[in-house]
Amino acid sequence: MSTIIHLEYEGKAARFILQAPKRKNPPPFVERSTPSGRISRFRVMSAGTKPEPAGLSADEIALGDPELDLARAGCIADSDLLSPAYLNARGEVVRDFEEIEVVEAVDGTEKERRPRTRRDANINDVRALRVGKMMPWVDAFSSFVFRTTYQIVHSDGLGHEFLLRLAGLLHREKSVAVIGAGQKGNAPLVLREKGSPYRGFLFGEVDGDSYRLLLLLSNQELKLPV
Repeated sequence: MSTIIHLEYEGKAARFILQAPKRKNPPPFVERSTPSGRISRFRVMSAGTKPEPAGLSADEIALGDPELDLARAGCIADSDLLSPAYLNARGEVVRDFEEIEVVEAVDGTEKERRPRTRRDANINDVRALRVGKMMPWVDAFSSFVFRTTYQIVHSDGLGHEFLLRLAGLLHREKSVAVIGAGQKGNAPLVLREKGSPYRGFLFGEVDGDSYRLLLLLSNQELKLPV
């Protein structure tokens, strides 16, 4: 499923597709194989534990493996049907816990601990993301650590014109544009449910009628310790 972003620029708003940046050169093809043939990667199930293994006797366990659900072993796992499990140091499943965010100072020391905030995705809300103030390329690339990059692409002629104008402005000004969510357009971007917040920046290049508009995401600012 494609990720959609809702952008507002020059009083106009439209939705576009986010995708991985296109490479100028395709990655080299690597084939893994053994004397038995080509290797493919799959996620498979190991032998699961049957319910209530504590009710088994020592003799039953010694004579076989009644505590293991061997019928599931080797089955291909459907990632859409899986959910994460949290274990403690003893390997026991923990269901009642609280997620804590640890905030560190510039020198790496712990500054604050706080309960993790549950955040909803906001890049495709009814209220579009606002294109805000611009910042020179050199200042942005020397002040922030960019964790993730997406390419914004159009699906029709009007979308092409919209993004071409925006990318052209950024290209001429040699700047990135800050974008934000919320009523004031200054809230961080959250791409998926329960996701992390990011500062968003738009980087654009044009070559004739061709353009490239990138969404740069950062959650770390570069600062020198006092």
